[in-house]
Amino acid sequence: MEPSDDPLQAAESADNPASPSANPVPPSPQVSEAEPVQGSPTESATPTEVEAVSEAEPAPAPETAATAPDPVIASTVTIPAQENSTDAGGEWDLLVEKIKTWIDSKELGSVWSQAQLPLRLIGGLILFVIVSTVYSGILGTINKVPLAPGLLELTGVIWLLNYARCNLVRSSDRKRVINSIGSTWNKFVGR
Repeated sequence: MEPSDDPLQAAESADNPASPSANPVPPSPQVSEAEPVQGSPTESATPTEVEAVSEAEPAPAPETAATAPDPVIASTVTIPAQENSTDAGGEWDLLVEKIKTWIDSKELGSVWSQAQLPLRLIGGLILFVIVSTVYSGILGTINKVPLAPGLLELTGVIWLLNYARCNLVRSSDRKRVINSIGSTWNKFVGR
C-alpha cells in the first residue's frame, strides 16, 4: 500500500493489517476517554479526523467593530436617580398632568380644526374599504349561484332598453334628460 497525504486514509491504513485475512473484520472505532456530547459534530468523528479538520480549516477571526463613535448620536444624556423620592412611578403622574394642562389651555379647538380634514379623510377611507369589502363579498356570493349573473345581466339590459325607449327617442325627452343630469351635477359640485 502506498503512503498517503490524506489523514483519513492514513488512519484507516493504521487500523487495517497489511496481510489480508480470510474473514475481514471491520475496524473498531477508537474509544477516547472523554465521550463527545450527544448531537455534537465530533460524535461520529475519530480524534485524528477532528485534528485533521481543525488543522485544515482554521476558524475565521471575528471582525472587530470600529471604535469610532456613531455620527447619528451627537451626545449622551445622563439622568441622575432621584434621592428621597416618595413617588413610585412618577412618570404616569407627569403624563396625566401634561394632558390636563393641554386640555385646560383652550387650544383643543384649534387642534380639532387642524385635524378635522385628515380625520375625515381617514374615516372616509376606512368606510370605503369596509363598503367595498362587503360589496365584493355580496357580488362573489351572487356569482356562485349558477344562473344569477346571467339573469342580472339580462335584467340590466332590459331596464336600459326600457329607459332608452321612454326617455331618449324624442328630442324633447333627450333635452329633459340632459337638463336633469346637468342640474344634478351642478347641485353635486355646488354651483
